Amino acid sequence: MPTVFTINFRREIYQRELARSRARVISLGVWLSYFGALVVIFGLYGLNCATVSARTRVVERQASALRSQRSDVVDWSRQPAELALIERGVTDTRRWRERLERLAIVLPPNARLHSIEFNPGGVSGGTEWNRLVISGVLRAAPNLDRMKEVASLVSTLQSDSVLSRHFSSIRLATTRVTETSGASADFVIECRP
Repeated sequence: MPTVFTINFRREIYQRELARSRARVISLGVWLSYFGALVVIFGLYGLNCATVSARTRVVERQASALRSQRSDVVDWSRQPAELALIERGVTDTRRWRERLERLAIVLPPNARLHSIEFNPGGVSGGTEWNRLVISGVLRAAPNLDRMKEVASLVSTLQSDSVLSRHFSSIRLATTRVTETSGASADFVIECRP
């Protein structure tokens, strides 16, 4: 007569051993992952350190090459004209603040500035050193003449007491009327001492 079923009395021991070996594998995996992540992080730090030190060596070599080539270094202690120019620029900051504040007050609400450039040509002396170039856009009502509005802005700047005291010539350098962006006129105003 064949047996229908068999009883395995060692199944409980087998399951305990299986659970213990599974726990050991999981803890080994966790520890390997932890130390693997540490190795990757320290490896990246090492690569970064090697890259930075190599780049530092290259920059130091370039700087020493430039130092050896530059024998015509300017001694600023013996340049009184340039020092006077720098001192004039430093002491002139209060007046520039006054000019820019006054410019903000005088501008009409329909004007928007794109840029204000001081000494745009980079001239180091003479009357060009203190030149101011103002560029922006003026939006006018559709029934008003845009060129007349720009001319009115220039005459307002010319008649202002603070700006006329610092600039003897305030003139419209260029203007362009654009139809694509509505009723507006781009302008560039030059202020010269």
